[in-house]
Amino acid sequence: MPVKKNKVVVRLMGHDYALLTDQPTEHVQRMARYVDRKMREVAILSRATDSVAPILTTMTLADELFRAQDENTRLKKELAALTQDGRKNQE
Repeated sequence: MPVKKNKVVVRLMGHDYALLTDQPTEHVQRMARYVDRKMREVAILSRATDSVAPILTTMTLADELFRAQDENTRLKKELAALTQDGRKNQE
């Protein structure tokens, strides 16, 4: 059965973009607000042009993602170690 898609219009750096998505509208709008905020920060801090800001923003967001994934992996290992230690203490 095909997934129902809805059209969501988002605004990034003053430009409207129509997206076709299966995600809830509020989720897409929230992501767009975050990306727009990051693009504006990057543009101001780096004095990037409108054409360069999306590239720098993509790299910034990729860095955030990789750092979050690394932290998630670290926390999973820490939790596994604590769980294993807890089991040893119960024996």
